[in-house]
Amino acid sequence: MEEHLLQNIKGLQQLVIDLQEMLKGFLYMEEHLLQSIKGLQQLVIDLQEMLKGFLYMEEHLLQRFKF
Repeated sequence: MEEHLLQNIKGLQQLVIDLQEMLKGFLYMEEHLLQSIKGLQQLVIDLQEMLKGFLYMEEHLLQRFKF
């Protein structure tokens, strides 16, 4: 019976190792996703900065042509 229990424990250990390996892939995917999101955030910030110039230009034109 002890031998059977040891075999079951070894099988369980192997399942845990396999699960850890599977989860590593998700960890790397999450890291990649976070890096992509950071890049996207920077693009949005840059776009906002570009659009600010147009907002100020529009504001200036409206003030200039106000009667």
